[in-house]
Amino acid sequence: MENQLLELTLKRRSVRRYKSTKIDDRIIDEIMKVALTAPTSFGHKAVEFVVVREQKRIRELGVCKSLGGSQINGADTVVVTMVRTADERQSEFWIEDGAIASTYILLVAEQYNLGACWVHIRNRTGNRKTSDEEIRKLLGVPTGYTVLNLIAIGEKGELKSPHTEDDFDKCLVHYETF
Repeated sequence: MENQLLELTLKRRSVRRYKSTKIDDRIIDEIMKVALTAPTSFGHKAVEFVVVREQKRIRELGVCKSLGGSQINGADTVVVTMVRTADERQSEFWIEDGAIASTYILLVAEQYNLGACWVHIRNRTGNRKTSDEEIRKLLGVPTGYTVLNLIAIGEKGELKSPHTEDDFDKCLVHYETF
């Protein structure tokens, strides 16, 4: 039985080094269309994105996280995933909503054979304030939003072996009871 999604997830690995190749705008648009199809709690559609392509701004984003932010350097594109959290109804599941949309981005990037890496921002420190506050200021994000993560996307500058069936720890799957 063919399982295209499994084949895609087997190939998808976090990539932290990128070639300097420019990604066609149409591919970035397609990636973002897929992100917009991600489900959100109660259909609130509270997840929003800022697509950053300017290299200077990408480097500025990287320094908004005191540890681990530099791994976005060299990526052609960085997608900032944020969620409207000002409304109490939307804030309960904001992490899940943003994480689902971000996962869609990681998968569709792999479909285009692009490297991608999730960079965690929630509860991380920046240089002077939290990473979230520094990123929102840098990008002009209004009050009422919280940044969950950054996703660096670019042509793969490193090759990693795909996962195999041997990597599956089937002891982690339980049926009916633990």
